[in-house]
Amino acid sequence: MQQRANKPGKPAKRSGRAPLPAQWGNALPTIQERNDIKRNSILRAAAHCFNRSGFHGTSMDDIAERLGVTKPALYRYVKNKHEVLFACFNVVMDVSFAHLQRAEQGEGSGLQKVRAALAGYLGELIGELGHPIVLTEEGALQPEQLRALIKRRDELERRFRALVELGMRDGSVIPCDPKMAIFALFGAINWVPKWYREGHEWSPAYLAEKFVLLITRSISAVPEELDSAFSVETYNLQQETSDG
Repeated sequence: MQQRANKPGKPAKRSGRAPLPAQWGNALPTIQERNDIKRNSILRAAAHCFNRSGFHGTSMDDIAERLGVTKPALYRYVKNKHEVLFACFNVVMDVSFAHLQRAEQGEGSGLQKVRAALAGYLGELIGELGHPIVLTEEGALQPEQLRALIKRRDELERRFRALVELGMRDGSVIPCDPKMAIFALFGAINWVPKWYREGHEWSPAYLAEKFVLLITRSISAVPEELDSAFSVETYNLQQETSDG
């Protein structure tokens, strides 16, 4: 019996054969990865717009224009401007928690852990994240969003206070009110994006290290010289070595 030829344009069925290998060896980003890249681009563009004009002075059209896309294209990835703002806050919180956890799990005194967590957070805040001033826009959040943010922030502050308390026990931190100390430190840290500008004489990494050293001297039991004391780069290298 004569076999029917496959129709033009249709590949032959691979009955009983091994599945085809993944295209390009899975080197290409998946649809979800591409969507995540686009959403993160929206958040970065929004942060820049919020920095320049504030939340209420920024429109979705402004964000779309900065990205070179249409406003309807944005709505494939975010619902509205409030969602964008809330997402920006959560990105910043995620970064802070990541550096805090790294410091908690590392070696060193309580003061060293505080410095490492704060410097890592600040360096990324004014570097990779594009120094978002959205941190001063929490009043624009929806009530349920604000409650969720406060819950995460309270947890962050509690864990930072625990590091200050550790420092008081090991002698690296002076006797103080841990809650007040953390409020003072974060008050200074979160104001940096207000005045820092890209292309400044200080790189994000340099500023983060020296600024954190400067403000934490207020709680240090033995204030060091600013140019020769704690090095975040050395501290992180030590953690990587001990982890390995």
